[in-house]
Amino acid sequence: MPHFARRTLAGSMLGLLALAGCASDLPETPPPADAVPGPGLYALSPGTPADGTVRVTIPRTGGTARGVLNTNGQNVRFTITGLGTQGPAPARVQVTGNVYGLQRVGDFAGTYRAVGGAATDLGAAFRIGNDNLVLMVLRPTPDTVVLTVPADGAAVAVQP
Repeated sequence: MPHFARRTLAGSMLGLLALAGCASDLPETPPPADAVPGPGLYALSPGTPADGTVRVTIPRTGGTARGVLNTNGQNVRFTITGLGTQGPAPARVQVTGNVYGLQRVGDFAGTYRAVGGAATDLGAAFRIGNDNLVLMVLRPTPDTVVLTVPADGAAVAVQP
């Protein structure tokens, strides 16, 4: 075998071995399509500017809450089914909050789940996030009301 051919063969073998080593770091199967993002993906640095604000009214009887998202000078109406309160509450609970990670209004819709882990500049606000990595940081009035979402999440639908 000529010297050039041996060098090429040796280089090819080293390349294949390097690729094989990298392949062992890859997961054996991809995550399922319905995988839920972990709470760590919603982490915010102190001072992160909000991409919008929300105002929501939750009826005491539960059911569908109605709200308004204000972002980029637009007011977008939405409904949220599954956001509720725990314990005694007035006839209606007013909720205000900030929205983070909103690239486009269409990303706001979806299923939101409790993601916990309030950052220091967010206090003890209730945090929910969706699969588009949009985070809502909510504060109810009165502040003694505890907000809840079911384990399977609360559905947000943007109104036309």
